[in-house]
Amino acid sequence: MATVGMSASSCKVSVQLRSSRAGKCVSSARIVPRGARLQVVNAGPIGGSSTMGTSRKQNEDRYEFKMDPSGEKTGKPYAYIGVYDGHGGFATADWCKEKLFDYVVENWTQEPPDRSTRLGFINADRELLDKRGFLGLGERGVGGSKCGSTAAVALVYKAKGVATLLAAGAGDARVLVCENGKEPVQLTIDHVPDTESERLRIEAANPNLNMPIVQYVGGTWRVGGLLALSRSLGDAYMKESLVYEGISDKGNNYGSGFGVIADPDVEIVDISGKKGWLIVSSDGLNTNEERGGGGGLDNNEVSKRCADAKDPEALAKLLIKDAVAAGSTDDVSVVCVRLEDLQ
Repeated sequence: MATVGMSASSCKVSVQLRSSRAGKCVSSARIVPRGARLQVVNAGPIGGSSTMGTSRKQNEDRYEFKMDPSGEKTGKPYAYIGVYDGHGGFATADWCKEKLFDYVVENWTQEPPDRSTRLGFINADRELLDKRGFLGLGERGVGGSKCGSTAAVALVYKAKGVATLLAAGAGDARVLVCENGKEPVQLTIDHVPDTESERLRIEAANPNLNMPIVQYVGGTWRVGGLLALSRSLGDAYMKESLVYEGISDKGNNYGSGFGVIADPDVEIVDISGKKGWLIVSSDGLNTNEERGGGGGLDNNEVSKRCADAKDPEALAKLLIKDAVAAGSTDDVSVVCVRLEDLQ
C-alpha cells in the first residue's frame, strides 16, 4: 500500500510502499522545504498541490491520497483522495487528514457503500466533538469549539468488477469529473446556507420563527450569523450537544445546535472506460466572489485546463496559479488524477 500525506504546517511527506499498480510507480514523492509558500506532492498517477491564501496568516487546508492495489480484489477502496478546508484553525483539518479515511473504511460495505460512507463521516464527527481540553474542562472539539473543516473525498473500488467512483462531501470542497470531450460533472454539493434546500432544512428545526437561524452578515449568508457553511466536521459551537437536549414547545421537539451537520451527500458513478481527470479541491479554487472568497475558476474553466494536461502535479499547480490570478484570496488545495489511472 502506498500512503502519501501532506501537512501544510510542517511540510512533511510520508511514503510507505508495499506494491505498485498496473506497473505504475506510486512511490515518487517530493519533499518541499519548510517555509515554502507552495507545497506539492506527487505519487505516480496522483498529484497534489496547496498554497496559502493572500489574506491568510497560515494555510488551513490539508489533503491526502492513498492507494492500495489489494482493494481491487477485496472490493474495498483501492484509491482514496481527501481534501479538507479548515477554518478557525487547522486542527480539525489535520485530524481529518489523519483519521477520516479510517472511519470511512472501518465499516465499508458495498451494500450500499453510500450508507457506510455517511456513517463514517458522522462517527468521525462525533469523535471530533467529544474531544475536550485539559481534564475535560475545555471547549468541545479538536482545536476548540470554533474550529472546523469541510471534507471532500473520492474513493475508487471495484463493484462486480467495474471501476466505480464514490464522491462524498460535507461543506463546499468539490469533487469534479472532467471527462474528455464532455461537460464537467460536479459530484459533490456545495453545502452553504444560501442554498434554499439547506436553509429550509436548518430553519425547519428553528423554535423561534421571529429570529431566523440563517442570517445575511458580512456580505454572505451565515448560520447563526457566523458560519458560512451548513455542513462541516467539527464546529462544536454549531452542533447539537448531549448536555443540552433541546426544548419542546406545543408538541414540537427542537434539538440544540444550529442545524450544522456532518452528514455528507454521496454520489456513485461508473468510471470504467472513461478518459479524463478527477479533480478534488478546496473551495479556494472556485469562483465565489458573492460569498466573500474572491475570484477563482468555475467548473468549465477547470475542465478546459484539463484538456491538454499530461502530468497531475503540473495540472494541480496550473489550476492553483490560475485561480490566484483570477482573484482567489483563499487557501487553495487541488489533487488531480487521470481517470484511466484509477481503472
